Amino acid sequence: MADLLGMDPARIERLRSPERLEYFDPAKIWQVLRPAPDCTLVDIGAGVGFISLPFARAYPGAQVYGCDILEGMVGLLAEDAAEQGLDNLQAVLMQPNAVDLPDGCADFIVMAQLHHELDEPEPLMAECHRLLAPGGTVAVVDWKDEENGKSPAKGRRVPEATIRAHLTDAGFSDIESHEVYEFHGFITGRA
Repeated sequence: MADLLGMDPARIERLRSPERLEYFDPAKIWQVLRPAPDCTLVDIGAGVGFISLPFARAYPGAQVYGCDILEGMVGLLAEDAAEQGLDNLQAVLMQPNAVDLPDGCADFIVMAQLHHELDEPEPLMAECHRLLAPGGTVAVVDWKDEENGKSPAKGRRVPEATIRAHLTDAGFSDIESHEVYEFHGFITGRA
């Protein structure tokens, strides 16, 4: 059974660790996506805000939704956003394959280091498609399916071809891979 509060201190420390930036800098995502200053970003599996918080700081005119199924993580994200004065970031408690936001509300959806944790990714991919405005972009960033010293053990990694199939089956087009990370694959698709 998952820890639905998400309050494991060791996990939180790992998620907030500045060492993560050495191999997974969120700014590289924005270099590829090139968001407009007033866009709407939905971060699914936001955790403690590794993606959401720096995006909200870098794009103060954007609306950012940090979504997670873990109540404790959502609480930490909301506290951090408030402490940092980020009134453009809203923490959202979501259900496993449902985000309580309107159809077509997002210009961008980011799912970082989440895909390998999904038991059934297809419903969540369909939910991403629902949330995106026409022409909006989903970005899936997850561990590469290779032995590289950082990626989790085989069986906890998702091959790029599988992620591409999940996106295609959910109705995404223009699926592209972006070689910007040493240990992560980065795949985008358009709604």
